[in-house]
Amino acid sequence: MKHRVIVFLLFIQMLSSYSVFAEQQWVEVTPAMRGIVITGFTRAEAKMPLATEVEGTVSEIFADVGESIPQSRRFACLDSTFAKIDIKSVESEMSDHYIDIKFYKKQVARYSKLVKKQTSSVNVLDGFSRDLDKARQALSSATLRKKRLEEHKRRHCIEADAGWLVIDRKIEKGQWLREGEIVAHVGNYSQLKVPVSLSQQELIALKREKKNLKLVFRELNLKVPARIEHISPAFDEETRKILVDLLIEDKPPELRGGMRVELILKVPDSKASAFSISKQALEERFEEYFLHRQDGKSIRIKLIRDHGDGFVTILSNEVKESDKFKLFEK
Repeated sequence: MKHRVIVFLLFIQMLSSYSVFAEQQWVEVTPAMRGIVITGFTRAEAKMPLATEVEGTVSEIFADVGESIPQSRRFACLDSTFAKIDIKSVESEMSDHYIDIKFYKKQVARYSKLVKKQTSSVNVLDGFSRDLDKARQALSSATLRKKRLEEHKRRHCIEADAGWLVIDRKIEKGQWLREGEIVAHVGNYSQLKVPVSLSQQELIALKREKKNLKLVFRELNLKVPARIEHISPAFDEETRKILVDLLIEDKPPELRGGMRVELILKVPDSKASAFSISKQALEERFEEYFLHRQDGKSIRIKLIRDHGDGFVTILSNEVKESDKFKLFEK
């Protein structure tokens, strides 16, 4: 009985080994892929125009073309002399209202006591109470005017996000500006994006490779990771291509627009009979190449390209997708 168990276990082990061996003997062909190069150019991640919200004369400019917006967020300021005068005027008016309120509060307190002692008329107390309410209301109105004037004064300075770079500048000190006039353009170059136009097939390939997407700077001999930022729902009527924005995740040595980059995508080979297969499946005889299919048939193929990674591209009208071929030990 013991010997039978041992024989049975050895038989199971042999079957398992044979199964693994058999599985390793065959390899399936897949449609051949080819690399295509899409060229794009870097741009600012975002850019925007700067415009005046008030009219006036330019008194200060804090950043020139190519320079960054300072931490104060100010690009330029207009002369705000009259705005400051208006604020001083309102502050003086508010000071008068504070004095009136202080006076009327004392009078209301005084006549409240006199009315309780019945030594003064209630009408006099009511008059001072009305005057106190009017002074408080006037102070509230003046406070709102001051806030409005301060906001108006603040808008004499044209602001942008700190760190953004000035792309162009259209003003000089002393220049008179109208309300709403464009004075500059600024861009966020802390990250760069690359717009590319892709066909439907190229877009599918891009989505397939999005987890390991790379962009190549040939001039800098540099490869950087990127990700898909936007995919336009529309397409170009003439080229039938779709606009895609790629965002560079790492900072390249230079942060500027116009740098040439390449996106390499793998798309199906245009030849219908082109396939990719392990190089171990090839049998070479007299400078010709053959594949041995599972049904025992030997198929002569044309070797198109050796990828150098253990796989080759072959060409044959007799090969179909999902066909399996024998592997040879090499």
